[in-house]
Amino acid sequence: MSPRRLEAGELELGGGLEVLLAAALEGMPAGARVEVITPSRSTALELPSWAHASGHQAVSERAVPGGPYAVELERGPFARVLADPLPEKRPGPRLRDGELHTADLRSPAEVPAQADPAAGFTPLGALAERGAPAFRWTLNERDALWADDVSELTEQASAGQWDASRDIPWEAARGLPEFLERAVSQVMTFIAQNEYGALYVPAGFLADVNPAYPEMLQWLSSHVHDEARHVEVFTKRSLIGGQPSYALASTELSLHTLLDERDFSGAALLLNVLGEGTFLDLLRFLEHYAPDAATRAAAALAHRDEVRHVHFGISHVRRHIATDPDQTAALIGAAERRAGKLTEMSGLSPLLTEGLTVMAAGSLQPAELARGAREVRELMQTMEDNRIKRLRAAGFDQRDAQHLSDLHTPNLM
Repeated sequence: MSPRRLEAGELELGGGLEVLLAAALEGMPAGARVEVITPSRSTALELPSWAHASGHQAVSERAVPGGPYAVELERGPFARVLADPLPEKRPGPRLRDGELHTADLRSPAEVPAQADPAAGFTPLGALAERGAPAFRWTLNERDALWADDVSELTEQASAGQWDASRDIPWEAARGLPEFLERAVSQVMTFIAQNEYGALYVPAGFLADVNPAYPEMLQWLSSHVHDEARHVEVFTKRSLIGGQPSYALASTELSLHTLLDERDFSGAALLLNVLGEGTFLDLLRFLEHYAPDAATRAAAALAHRDEVRHVHFGISHVRRHIATDPDQTAALIGAAERRAGKLTEMSGLSPLLTEGLTVMAAGSLQPAELARGAREVRELMQTMEDNRIKRLRAAGFDQRDAQHLSDLHTPNLM
């Protein structure tokens, strides 16, 4: 069987070619081959090393007579994700007069009677990657928690604010090209994973607050409600097109360490200022490059909520430092402890950066992918610049703000 021909155009590795290669190889069986055509000798020389590092191999290289270079790659047997292959795409959940209800994401028969006590933050419909840290939940039986109408009660609880079923134009999310829906689904699953963490942190402090401070109880409750709605809307967006995606182990590791922080102010710094602050820039990026109105609305509405959370974090940390300047070292220590647990994380998952690149590009054309890759690099720089601004607004001097920004988890949250 002759190899599939792939025109790289002016794309280079690190500038979008790896996204094009990943898209081509992802759907191929082990042993299948693709012939990469590139005008760049340096790219042709780099491709064998890239293939080896990615679990594939280069089987031949030649110069096309009178033309560019051709490097033939063979798909390796190893998956990029430590998980079984994603199941086949299936029809997305039904809509009720244009509304997507939580109760329609799965049937009652699909709700497990017993859950794995060690399971992590795997959004509904996602396939968990192996290698994530084990959790120790204590409420693991459906009958100890469940109500038949719990999904509809969730719908009612969110009705007072923006509603993830009714305020999103879900019909607009139908019919995207498969490559684009795959990218959107993976990015949405990544966000949903992180929103689980953003929910559990304030929820973990809620029961510890003295009732003499009802304002704090109300704030934390609203925060929890917001994040529950974010998990809902981004999970729905990941499922509406029927395209499964991965819950990444690196994200699980980052969120696991976030839950370890039991000092309220330390948690406010790590979650509200650093994590949710960074997500403000991510959500703006997604709003700008959303391929459909449903994704755009979800990003914009979630951004509106996150602005409140970030404002609280900055205000709280600034007052905390102003009241007791010695707390600056303690707050920095919280970030350093978390960073010390994440030394094995070297950067964002390629699945996320590829998804963002495809969303920014809007196609798999080489020129557009190159532009998308540039936009993602600029996003990372914007995140760093704005993190430092928020840390300065929270009361840290320039040196400490830079240090804290450098320590922030590559997972973004």
